[in-house]
Amino acid sequence: MSTPFPSDTEDDSQTIQSTPSTDRKKWKANVKVNRSNKSHTTFFFRIDENNSEVVYCKVCERNFSGTHQTPYPYSRKGGNTSNLIGHLRDRHNIIKSNYTEYLNEHQEV
Repeated sequence: MSTPFPSDTEDDSQTIQSTPSTDRKKWKANVKVNRSNKSHTTFFFRIDENNSEVVYCKVCERNFSGTHQTPYPYSRKGGNTSNLIGHLRDRHNIIKSNYTEYLNEHQEV
């Protein structure tokens, strides 16, 4: 009598786990990490005091000071900076190759 799985000639040393591994670590978005390759957007956006997932453009805040306009809130949920890079490029002509021209000696806008 033969069994369909596994055969006597096959090596069945590998096993497949059907339950998820508990060794995996989840990404924590609110953990501050000093990265050497951080985006140039970190210099131009400030995090909202009430909601850490919302940022505001410092350049727009400076341009709107003294008016009734408020800067648009951008989401930083998920760590994606594409929308922030697009804002700097389209509204302020700031790109990765020229962003240092907009910073002072203290790396501030």
